[in-house]
Amino acid sequence: MGLFDKIKSAFVSSDGKLTPPEASFATRPDTVYAPVSGVLVSLKEVNDEVISAGLLGDGYGILPTGSNVLYSPVNGRIGATTVTNHSIAIATDDGMEVLIHIGIGTVNMNGRGFTRLVESNQEVRAGQPLMTFDVDAIKLAGHEEVIACVISNPDSFSAIEHVGETGTLLGGRPLVKIGDPLLVAKK
Repeated sequence: MGLFDKIKSAFVSSDGKLTPPEASFATRPDTVYAPVSGVLVSLKEVNDEVISAGLLGDGYGILPTGSNVLYSPVNGRIGATTVTNHSIAIATDDGMEVLIHIGIGTVNMNGRGFTRLVESNQEVRAGQPLMTFDVDAIKLAGHEEVIACVISNPDSFSAIEHVGETGTLLGGRPLVKIGDPLLVAKK
């Protein structure tokens, strides 16, 4: 077995499906980290009335760049998944509830372009792959690919600090990479 075959076998499961590698980064229990690399946008700029009004929670929108893998932004337990695999919720031991919603109107794709890698009630670590998504399929279906990452129970905390600003800008907007801190929940 050559070097390429050894590396490839590390990412292919026993059923022959490609398994994305985990992302590794330092974590704190009060912090939500970027689940994808991309350009940060304010939730108010997201072209969805429910998300932009903050009805799903407090956080950021991210326009993904590069990878098509969504990683866990916290250590916790999968609280809910959807049949259409376009969103996922995670509850932490400290009572934080994180919701990640991929795309605008993607519920209408009925799961096409999304592959969930975890199940409800499963323990996950920050940096663990949760699902894959196909940005081209999302765009081809006429939807926006923005990913909302929010703390869905902000009233359980005294404050949610937005710490996702970085020194790297793309088009005048902050560019984050997987594992960069986004939100800090203050008790």
